[in-house]
Amino acid sequence: MGQIAVKKIAFIGGGAMAKAIIKGIIGGGLIAPEMITVGEPTEAHARSLHEAFGVNVTTDNKEAVKDADLVIFAVKPQVAPVALVPELITAMKKDAWVLSIMGSVTLEQLHAYAPGFPVVRTMPNTPLAAGAGMTAICCDEAVTEPMKQTAAAIFSSCGEIEFVDEKALQAITAISGCGPGYCFVIIDALADAGVRAGLPRALAIKLAAQTLAGSGKLCVESGLHPAQLRDQVTSPGGTTIAGIHALENHGVRGAFYDAVQAVLQRDKELQGK
Repeated sequence: MGQIAVKKIAFIGGGAMAKAIIKGIIGGGLIAPEMITVGEPTEAHARSLHEAFGVNVTTDNKEAVKDADLVIFAVKPQVAPVALVPELITAMKKDAWVLSIMGSVTLEQLHAYAPGFPVVRTMPNTPLAAGAGMTAICCDEAVTEPMKQTAAAIFSSCGEIEFVDEKALQAITAISGCGPGYCFVIIDALADAGVRAGLPRALAIKLAAQTLAGSGKLCVESGLHPAQLRDQVTSPGGTTIAGIHALENHGVRGAFYDAVQAVLQRDKELQGK
């Protein structure tokens, strides 16, 4: 993966996603822990981050960003107006740049928070915590090639990446951003079905979770269309096709269409459109 083109990184917010990214950065050897500072308002959580990773922590966001080459906005979107105040931005180095993991916050909105700074907007998902995330990355026109490579290295340290146009991010949010939630519903439902069939709960969950994880890995690594992989496990007149028939009768495919459309609609509402 190599080194990244920054000497110091600041995180504004030290929640679960920030923790996953820090874990990937340090685990990938991209930068030393002492070169990372996390601005985290909860003292106990700040201490836990320091103990877990050896990073610097502070409850003062202005202190966190003052020497950072890269500032990562890792707060929830609804917290942004309180956390990303003008005093914070003026404390940043003039040649710093910004990377955001805030879901529904657009490049235009990010420029309003941090005027004059190059901005990278990302849409990661929670499997980053297991090193198996999926992150979409888009950049404004001021972002340089070394900045792009740095963003790519950071998120490649905890999963897969794709550079995209910003117009694709709404749909990406509905697929990979929210997708883990759908997958956990599937795992839970399949495990419940296993319990109903007589399996112990822990075994049913392991079977369901590993089957979903393994199927995804096979799809990515084989390069085959999902329908081709489905056909490989679906014998004529067999058990799998009977199960798929039942799923189709219950409208599972249509339910996923509706789920994605519901996310798109809610995203528009959150953006006031």
